[in-house]
Amino acid sequence: MIRKVIRSFLIIMSVMFLVCVKQPASAQDFSACQRLLKDLLVIFNRSFEENNPALLKTPEYQYELRELQTEFLKYDKQSFMPSDSVQRLNNEAVVLALSGSYQKALHILESLDMSGQEAQLQYNRGLFNLLSRKFQASRDDFSNVSNHSYSVVNSIVAYGKEKKFSDGLSFAQGNQQKNSEGKWSYNVGLMYKYTGLLPEATDEFSSAIRQKDEIMAYRLQRGDILMRTGNQKKAVKDFEKVARKHAKAQIRYANALLSLNQFANAKAVFEKYLESDDKTFRGDAYLGIAHTFYGLNQIREAQQYYRLASTLKRETPALLSGIGNTHLSNHDYQSAYNSFDRAIKKDTSYLPAYLGRAVAHYGMKQFELTLADFKKAESIMDPENKFYADLFVTRGFTEYYLKKSKEAQEDFTTAIRLDGARYEALAGMSSIMIDQKRYSEAGQFLSKALNYEQNYDRMWSNYGNLLLHFDMFKKGYNVFKKAISLNSENIKAQNGWGVTLLENDQLDKSMVLFDSLVKENPELPYLYNNRGIVQAYLGNRHEQRRQIEDANVRYENSFQDFKTAMEVAPARKFYNVNQGNVYKYWQKYDEASLSYQTYQDKSALNNTAVMYAGQQKMKDAKYYLGVAIQIDSLHRVFQYNMNVLVKGKQKEMMKLVASAGDDGPFADIGIKYSRDGFVTIYLYDYEYDTLAFKGRHYMPLPVAEYKEDYFIPEYDFKFLPYPKHKDMVRVKRGKYKSQKVKMPGRKGRSGTQCPVF
Repeated sequence: MIRKVIRSFLIIMSVMFLVCVKQPASAQDFSACQRLLKDLLVIFNRSFEENNPALLKTPEYQYELRELQTEFLKYDKQSFMPSDSVQRLNNEAVVLALSGSYQKALHILESLDMSGQEAQLQYNRGLFNLLSRKFQASRDDFSNVSNHSYSVVNSIVAYGKEKKFSDGLSFAQGNQQKNSEGKWSYNVGLMYKYTGLLPEATDEFSSAIRQKDEIMAYRLQRGDILMRTGNQKKAVKDFEKVARKHAKAQIRYANALLSLNQFANAKAVFEKYLESDDKTFRGDAYLGIAHTFYGLNQIREAQQYYRLASTLKRETPALLSGIGNTHLSNHDYQSAYNSFDRAIKKDTSYLPAYLGRAVAHYGMKQFELTLADFKKAESIMDPENKFYADLFVTRGFTEYYLKKSKEAQEDFTTAIRLDGARYEALAGMSSIMIDQKRYSEAGQFLSKALNYEQNYDRMWSNYGNLLLHFDMFKKGYNVFKKAISLNSENIKAQNGWGVTLLENDQLDKSMVLFDSLVKENPELPYLYNNRGIVQAYLGNRHEQRRQIEDANVRYENSFQDFKTAMEVAPARKFYNVNQGNVYKYWQKYDEASLSYQTYQDKSALNNTAVMYAGQQKMKDAKYYLGVAIQIDSLHRVFQYNMNVLVKGKQKEMMKLVASAGDDGPFADIGIKYSRDGFVTIYLYDYEYDTLAFKGRHYMPLPVAEYKEDYFIPEYDFKFLPYPKHKDMVRVKRGKYKSQKVKMPGRKGRSGTQCPVF
């Protein structure tokens, strides 16, 4: 019996001993911590890959973080022994880092002596240094564990964040790292981008994409460079691929479509984003829609969306430039200047704002300032982009007004090449050709311009003056009539109209018109000159009618008009030719000869020959007329006068030419009122208008450049497991059980009965 009791006692004690001894942690306990850590690191690293710290605040991440903390406490409670303090500190630091307490995590590991410790421990400390922006210390840690898979990548990141790009590139060239999911290539590419080596940067970003296309930043960075280098179509493909998953890529994609002038498609993408739940880039989306309306020339709607965008985001240069563009479209140059000037003050390197301010200066006739701003933005004046045509026109006229005809001609030529219907440039070229006395080319340019714009009186007036130059009076008659119908106050058009009335043998109407013009504008010499010609022809008509006194009055008035014209404009020597004609009528041949010699051109030579022919000095007449023909062998007046002179058939030739149509270089009025059968040439005076256009201002859309350049590290923290212990015993504490006390009463009657004394 005693033996049975002893045997039972030993069995019970053995069981109690087994229960009290601490068992090693199962693999499943630690693997739960590892699994949760692995899941958390995916989100943790994605927050850096997408530059989106908000991911670490999501309920999903916070829930998994609490689970990890719970599992770790459970594992620690079950498995920790005093000799495991280093591992415990490492693991606690990792949890702190995942919670965002980077400094606390670093402080824990800085308190440890790393000599003789595992390499992972120092690697983790390097990651904590990187998170805490202690870049040199992080590189030192990574250099001591260079065999770790991401030591090189994270060292490059440390160089990049410290803006030591040259040092970082040198380090990278000697430490290439494969199997980094593209992060080595991406970070090296970003350094190339910062140093201005865009082709090399593009190559590295392309390599990163080939390694792992799922990371959004790779295509965004390559797309940004493609946009900057003018490869918008390729950039659209990059942005489009990532736009399906990422909101910020949608905005870039839409802006790339804007750069290709696909306004409707861009607008649809912006609106699609606004329909989503994401609120991060709503201001950018409204700004983009404003750009699309501007591109579609719906200025009022564009202004509404620019105002809406300004309530959701700060005043960026792109926003201010967009607002300025709408002011330019409305020709509100002062408001436009204010917007562009604010944009430049915010970012002096933002070139589109200089272009806008240049146009604003032009609108305010501040031409020197216009050229100065164009000079600053010269690098983005794209001579292959048709939407820059108006800018080249604006700069061209600015240069023309500042007497820089060569530069103006180049800009007008570029504008015409970009847009053949750009009538402002065609008209500008005609003005330059007129200044260069290339009248035939001027007429061609102006004729083309009038095909596209028929409501500008000055263009018609200039075209009419070109027709006067070629003695095409019948055609000029309708041209000046059109000019006056557009603007009856255009004096130059009225002057041309008076000349064509004269050549159309409406002498009285022409005289009334010039009397009125001279009265209202007594300072204009060409009005006196042309009225003098009308008076001379009226004198010829009176003389033909044998109204000698009236003829002499007209000749005297004509002489006085020419004299007044020369007094007002002494530099215009050709007035002397007209005055010489009056001397000839008065038979004051010496004075006439002197007047012709004062302005010795082909017309003066012709009139000199006619004067000698009237005096029957045929030899002298043939000499002067021969010289005139040598100068211009195709001049039909010279040919006519030579035929009359040689054949002596003045009356027959006079009738022949007078009956012919006005398709030649002179009108029949020269024959009709001829006193001797010869054509005496009068030199009309006219001035070309300086053309100025209101401007069809269409500015390039403000460049949406995103300065979201960030390096991407790889945070691959690891827990350190506790070593297994076989001989450690845990004392099991007995659990105290409270005794039940039965109280008297009906409820307490059951159970042991107390004896009754």
